[in-house]
Amino acid sequence: MSLPNDPDPQVFLRVKGALKTLGMSQRDLAKQLGLAPGVVSLALSGGNEKTFRRIVEMLEQEHGIDPLQLWGEGERGDKILNELQAIKTELNGLRTEMEALKRLIQNKK
Repeated sequence: MSLPNDPDPQVFLRVKGALKTLGMSQRDLAKQLGLAPGVVSLALSGGNEKTFRRIVEMLEQEHGIDPLQLWGEGERGDKILNELQAIKTELNGLRTEMEALKRLIQNKK
């Protein structure tokens, strides 16, 4: 997932706000990610896309932050929501196929 060419500055403020809500300082975040505090500071200012994506992914995966809270409900948020829905649909299809295979294997025993 990459940032849009001209990201909304509010994205960076929302991510900083999420960190504050979690009680996580930039220094804590840097330590958790194994990075120098300056690298994290640069990312949270829009100067390091790769690190910023790592921060966002960490917030989503480890703290359950909804991506729409971070990206907003504009074009970027809609795109992420659509991607998440497509992934959920694919996972449900895979689950259905796996259950069918389990039944097939059990019937052959």
